[in-house]
Amino acid sequence: MKKITLLFAFIFSMFILPIQVLAVDFSIDKTTIHSYLQENGDVKVTEQYTYTFDGDFNGITRTLIPKENTQITNFQAFESNQALNVEQDDNLYKIHRKGSDQKITIDLSYTIKNGVEVYTDMAEFYWPFFDSSNEATYHSMDIYIHPPKPTEQVLTLGYDQAYKTNTSDPDSVVHFAMGEVESGTNGDIRVAYDAVLFPSVTEINNTTIRDDILADQTKLEEQAHAYENRRALLKTIAPYVIAVFFIFLSVLLFKAWSKRKQTQWEAQRRSALSQSLASNEMSLPANIYYMHPSSPGGELISASLLDLVRKGYVEQAGENEFIVVNKSTEHQHEQLLINWLFYEIGENGHFTLKDIESYIGNKENHSVYREDFDTWFKAVRAEVNKKHLSETKKGLRWTVGVSSILLIPFTISLGVHSLFMWMSTSIILNLALLLFAILYQPKTVQGLRIKQQWQTFSSSYDTISWKEWNNWLNDEQMQAFIYSVGTGNKQLKNKSESLFKGLSSSMMNYSGIQTNEVLVFILLSNMMTEEFNEANTTVYAHSTGGVSGGGSGVGGGGGGSGAF
Repeated sequence: MKKITLLFAFIFSMFILPIQVLAVDFSIDKTTIHSYLQENGDVKVTEQYTYTFDGDFNGITRTLIPKENTQITNFQAFESNQALNVEQDDNLYKIHRKGSDQKITIDLSYTIKNGVEVYTDMAEFYWPFFDSSNEATYHSMDIYIHPPKPTEQVLTLGYDQAYKTNTSDPDSVVHFAMGEVESGTNGDIRVAYDAVLFPSVTEINNTTIRDDILADQTKLEEQAHAYENRRALLKTIAPYVIAVFFIFLSVLLFKAWSKRKQTQWEAQRRSALSQSLASNEMSLPANIYYMHPSSPGGELISASLLDLVRKGYVEQAGENEFIVVNKSTEHQHEQLLINWLFYEIGENGHFTLKDIESYIGNKENHSVYREDFDTWFKAVRAEVNKKHLSETKKGLRWTVGVSSILLIPFTISLGVHSLFMWMSTSIILNLALLLFAILYQPKTVQGLRIKQQWQTFSSSYDTISWKEWNNWLNDEQMQAFIYSVGTGNKQLKNKSESLFKGLSSSMMNYSGIQTNEVLVFILLSNMMTEEFNEANTTVYAHSTGGVSGGGSGVGGGGGGSGAF
């Protein structure tokens, strides 16, 4: 249950936290773009940006990706008519202007060579001033298109974010009042004027464009009408679809809860019949792994070595030396551990902590160390798996997993049609079903009983008196100490150490460990754990990588804004 809660919290944080943490905290409050179409087909553009910065900054950026057969030239930047330094890197322009906690207004100007395409009937300016690669939101954007001269023949069209934002005034100036434009969106603008306004253009397409624009306009209107119809339908059926999946999830959770309660009751009943510290059905390393199934570290290796001493397979020969006295072990992982530590790292059945240092000091041994470690750990895990302490429930989990997949297209449709409340609810249901399918492996009575025994031990061990603990069998005392070492629980380990210190010389002589050697034994366990952890850190390495993207406007063009 704890794992499910943590995973839920992690996935939820992915939705509520920003996807990208920007190096500079800023907002683009106001954006105004004027495009002046020239008689020769060029377009002179002026842009004005108002930024608000929170913290230090070095300037702003503007990405301009030209369309095919066009070119961006004469890019300049000003603040209050004062020229600013511009650094160009391909399509990225960095305008240098340092400051801190400030609102600034920057003016940009540039020319789009061959920005106007002329046909036999009309000439059009079809341009993406930004595209989906843009990572900043424009909180208020206005784009104006100015013809060379006023004319009555004007066709205008906006796509995506620019759709139905366009108007034209008596002087044929077209205004796209786009308002807030979110990052990662497209918004191409398209304006066509009478071709006679561009007499200096020499390259003329020998075809007409008016009918294409009108057809595109009709197509967009039809798409918008179909979109509204689909949205209305989805809005109607969404509550019913969500309700069905919610009921399905509720039934699953109720049945899982009921089954867990029944299993808990039976596990508690059987635990009451056994007063021993831990079940004899698994080895102590397997019990430790079962209770703490995260990536194994030096704690588990140290505990496993100490357990070999407890069971009489290994003896402590000195302050930091161990000797194999019996190779006929009960479990495969015990045999593997002996071969690894005493014959691979150590020599002829002898093992010391210095052997680890010298072995790891040779880099050629690193790959062998990893292989031996993985082989040993897989054997420990195999012992746990053979006990079938959890039910796989493959049929149920596959059914739930498929149902969660079936909900994904519906969730996407809700988002595409701006039904965000229902989309959010659907995402939560989808994740809940997916998590159930991935994580639902209820413990058997045996598995839950073992878990309860160790949990009870961990919660009550700290309050046990020295007198009560001294009444335990020596074997149970050692199990308690080794378990505290293997789990890395400092509270349990400190308690064990304080209890061992209270023993008198007449009370303990166990497995060749004399009472006056107990404190050395405790100290040695700490040294072993540190040594094995250091060895694991040395031989295991990790690496990471990344990706990047680009523009997606009409004709390969596009752009965006930012800061640095």
